[in-house]
Amino acid sequence: MPFRLDYRSAHRRIGIDRIAGLPPQFEGTRDGWLFRRHGHGPALPLSEAEHAGFMREGVRAVLLHAVALPVFGWLAWLLLARLLPGWGTNPRAALFGVVLALIGLALHLSLRHRADAPARALAGRRPVAPARDPDDATQPSYGTILVLMLWILFMAAVGTRQPPGFYIAFATAGLMLVLFLAIRRWRFQHRLTPAQRQRLRTAHKTERRERRAARRWWQTPLYLLFLLVGMILLGVIVIVALAITARITGTTIADMGFGPFMTGIIAGIVLGCFAIAPFDRLCRRWTGHSTLGAFDWWPLHW
Repeated sequence: MPFRLDYRSAHRRIGIDRIAGLPPQFEGTRDGWLFRRHGHGPALPLSEAEHAGFMREGVRAVLLHAVALPVFGWLAWLLLARLLPGWGTNPRAALFGVVLALIGLALHLSLRHRADAPARALAGRRPVAPARDPDDATQPSYGTILVLMLWILFMAAVGTRQPPGFYIAFATAGLMLVLFLAIRRWRFQHRLTPAQRQRLRTAHKTERRERRAARRWWQTPLYLLFLLVGMILLGVIVIVALAITARITGTTIADMGFGPFMTGIIAGIVLGCFAIAPFDRLCRRWTGHSTLGAFDWWPLHW
């Protein structure tokens, strides 16, 4: 059997299975597969059929959670409107931003539990290799988190086309996300030993030198062009989703209520990520990088 690509080195590839948090935990071998919990635990052997089964279940879980996010967001808005009829739109929007972030966190934890299913199923097997150092490839730095927070606040400040409640909810949910990312980064660093931190720093320096040596001069501007076009395509898909939502609710995008507008936004982002997958594969083929790989620190990998 030919050797297959190590999923640990290929985790930056866009795909539903990557969102499920599964590929970084599996390594292909000449005889089958190895499973490492969280990508760095002891290596447990498993068969081709077992690996395929885990991946199928992971894809089903992602599709279910993708549908659940806009549905729960819509229900949360309706529930807040029913329970807090005396609140103004802006205070209710701020509370909705917090509730929406908590819904996202709950779905995140649910996917994390699902991604840990192989560890529970293979718990009785004897490891064939010891654990290794954790990899922080998907952990954002504090500088990245700060830039994200400033971008969220800037977008909320300059927005004028939608009601103020939309930008209040957007900023509130975004700041909750920033808080989750900061806590996640702190917990990751807190669990590392001093020796592991030093080895990670050394590995990062080596990786940067190798990347500079292998990069061709035209790949960086081409990748930036792909990234720009990809974000434009994603924006177009979001607008189309908003237009469909407006048509279903019998209104226009400009006059759409806050709940339907947020539903269209969330549905558009989810559908857009799936729709631009062929474009992303072309980008990887020509530049060696994924357009959504720029956001691989997003908390989708466990």
